[in-house]
Amino acid sequence: MNSRRLGGLTAAALLSAGMSLGSGLAAADPGDYTVLLIDPNVVTDSLAYTAAPPVLNPGGQPGAMTIYTHRDGRTIADTVWVLGDPGAAAGAISSAQAATPVANSKTVSVPVGQNGQLITGKSPDGTRSLSVLYFTEGNAASSLEFTGPAGDPVPQDLVVEFGQKQDALIKSQLGT
Repeated sequence: MNSRRLGGLTAAALLSAGMSLGSGLAAADPGDYTVLLIDPNVVTDSLAYTAAPPVLNPGGQPGAMTIYTHRDGRTIADTVWVLGDPGAAAGAISSAQAATPVANSKTVSVPVGQNGQLITGKSPDGTRSLSVLYFTEGNAASSLEFTGPAGDPVPQDLVVEFGQKQDALIKSQLGT
């Protein structure tokens, strides 16, 4: 399984979660939600990542998603949904966490947004490391999926820093 496809697995789970919640996910004001995606080059002060074209309103839900690829093959899939209320955001995250395809997983709480949860382990086929950070901020739900070599997972402190900057961006753009 290539890294670009793996980066979409959790995003697809988050999309499926939103779709299964049905019409209870009322849309916020329509807009260009790509402004909610945090560029890893800003976080790492580098030019090592390239972004795939963003997907606006992935799965028909308001928000944005893109995959950033590092020159060494690591990926970060960044998905932010803007839902009708904080309960819908929390529900989408709970459903996505339950559907996250992480083998040998370990889950820890992290100081990111509201109810930040970091799931770490390996891809289902064992060929890649996988760290997925989920959190909510007001009526926004966020998933940040980091993939890398199986024996070299992304450091937890980098995931938390990235998540805190993603959370700050959501707060600044949505005023939550």
